[in-house]
Amino acid sequence: MSAIRENTVYLLKENVTGAENGECRFRFVREGENLRFFFDVDDDEIVSPFAADNENIYEGDAVEVFLSPDGDLTFYKELEVSPYGVRFYGNIRSDGVKNGALEKIPPAFRAKTALREGGWRAEIELPLSALIGFAPDKARMNAFRLDKRANGDQRLYALNPTLCGSFHRPAFFLGISR
Repeated sequence: MSAIRENTVYLLKENVTGAENGECRFRFVREGENLRFFFDVDDDEIVSPFAADNENIYEGDAVEVFLSPDGDLTFYKELEVSPYGVRFYGNIRSDGVKNGALEKIPPAFRAKTALREGGWRAEIELPLSALIGFAPDKARMNAFRLDKRANGDQRLYALNPTLCGSFHRPAFFLGISR
C-alpha cells in the first residue's frame, strides 16, 4: 500500500509480522480546516496510568498518528491519545529512515475518547494551522496502536507495519488521497 484513502476504514496489523488483526479500526477525514483521525479499539485490558498531557503515554495503551505535513520524512509530528484522553504531542527530527530526536511541545490538537464495553474509541482533531507547510498531495502519515497488557507485555499495531520493534520508520509512511 502506498497511499490511504480518506474516509475509508482500515484494520491495523501486527507491527513486526504484518499479520492481520481486527482489534483496531482507523480512518481519517479532512473537514474544512482540520484533519480528523478516528480509532475504534477492542481491548479487554486497558492499562493507562497517565493523567497529564505529554507524559510518556506510549508506555501504556495509546493510539498514535505520525504525520509529515509536506512529505519531508526528516520531520514529522507525533500525536498520541490514551484511552482516558491524555494527549502527547511532539516534533520528530529524523534521518528519514530510523528513530529521531523528539521535542515535546504543547498539544495543538483536541482529543475525545470514550470507553465502551470491550474497548474504547478515540477521535483526534488537528487544525491544519498547526501544520506549517501542509501540502495534501505530498503529506505522508502512518497510524498506530500500543496495547499494554496487565502482565507488562506491549503489543504494537500499525496501519502500514514497519516490520520491526519501532514505529519510528518514516520510510513506511503512506501518502493520503481523497
